[in-house]
Amino acid sequence: MQESADDVTRAEALFASDLQAADVNDTEVVDRTVADLLRQDGPQGCSARMAYEFGEHPDLAAERMRWARQVVRQHVGAHR
Repeated sequence: MQESADDVTRAEALFASDLQAADVNDTEVVDRTVADLLRQDGPQGCSARMAYEFGEHPDLAAERMRWARQVVRQHVGAHR
C-alpha cells in the first residue's frame, strides 16, 4: 500500500517529536502530538527538523523514520 502525502507529513512530524516507542500505545497521545507539532512548526518545519537529524545522526535517523512510518500506518488517525 502506498503512503499518502498526509501520511508522509505525519511521519515527519512524529519523527521530529519527542515521542518514543513506549509512547505509541495511546493513539490519542500520538495523534495530538503530531497535530500539535504540525500546527506549531508546520510541515516544512517538521521536514527541516527531520533533515537536521538525518545530517547529525544518519545511523539513528533512518531507523527512527522507519519507526515513524510504521506508527503512522498502524495508529495515527485510527480513531478518525
